[in-house]
Amino acid sequence: MKRSALLVFAALIGSVAHLQAQGLLQTVITPEKAVAVVNQTMEGTWLSEVRPAGLPASASPILNLATYNSNGTMLASASDGTQSLAHGVWVRVGDRKFLQTVFIFNYDASRVLTTITKARINIQMSLDGQTLKATNEVVVMDRTGKVMATIPGGTGSAVRLSPEIPGDFYDFQKVQ
Repeated sequence: MKRSALLVFAALIGSVAHLQAQGLLQTVITPEKAVAVVNQTMEGTWLSEVRPAGLPASASPILNLATYNSNGTMLASASDGTQSLAHGVWVRVGDRKFLQTVFIFNYDASRVLTTITKARINIQMSLDGQTLKATNEVVVMDRTGKVMATIPGGTGSAVRLSPEIPGDFYDFQKVQ
């Protein structure tokens, strides 16, 4: 009896040793139950379409290229040629939700400063972290900062840009 108890005890110790050898980091997770985590940051470069409030549905959106930095700042350039480079700040405020404020100088045809725009933007990121939907409120100020109008109801959408492989990538990488 003592011998069989000793064998059972030895088997238990051996199985515990096997679990310890596997390690906590390998046993603490249950991969089949895990939910994929999206890196919830705006960091990177995005191509967006902005639809200011009051624009007819048939009007083309304003295209923007925006780069978001890890320190909560961003820069963007619009495609319409009447604006300065946009400067702004962003912060995560919830699960895939962000708040952004952007400042832009607006010019006339002679590149004379006419107004200053401040856009307050709510952003919702997609589950996969590759697209955005947004609403905005635009504050239009004169050159002295006096508020001329506050215009809610603008919308936007964006896609995260990523590196792409050119046709000669593999041949080029072989070059020594």
